[in-house]
Order: sequence, then C-alpha cells, then structure tokens
Amino acid sequence: MIDCREAVRRMWHYLEHELETRRAEEFEAHLETCQRCCGELEFSRHLRTMVAEKEIPPEVPTELRTRVEALLGASDRPTEGTE
Repeated sequence: MIDCREAVRRMWHYLEHELETRRAEEFEAHLETCQRCCGELEFSRHLRTMVAEKEIPPEVPTELRTRVEALLGASDRPTEGTE
C-alpha cells in the first residue's frame, strides 16, 4: 500500500488519466482508507475545474484571487516561439 506522500505525488497524474493501471489501482486502494487524501483529491478536482473554466468563486480571498488571476493570465500568453 502506498503512503500519503506517494498518493499526493500521483494525484495529478491520476486526474489526467496518465497512471498505468497498477499505479492507479494502488492510488485508489489508498483512497479507500485515507479520508485526508480523499479530501485532497476533491480539492484538486475542484481546482482543475475552476482553472479550466477560468472562474474564480467570489468567496475566494482577494490575495488568492489576484494570484490565481495572474497565473491564469500568464497561461493565456503565448510561450516564446509559439505565435
């Protein structure tokens, strides 16, 4: 069984469906017994959706909103040599 540290390392790959079957099964087995990592997974899913839709809920603190908007704005700019 994997520990929380390894589960967190695999989380984004899991959400992107990039884990090989055995590693995904190990991750899912960990989630069956770890409430903390289940919460992390839900947060990550919500964050992915929010970023994909570029919608920041109004209850997000101003400082965090500013940082997220800056990151989202940076992702809209073409990277060097890709125009």
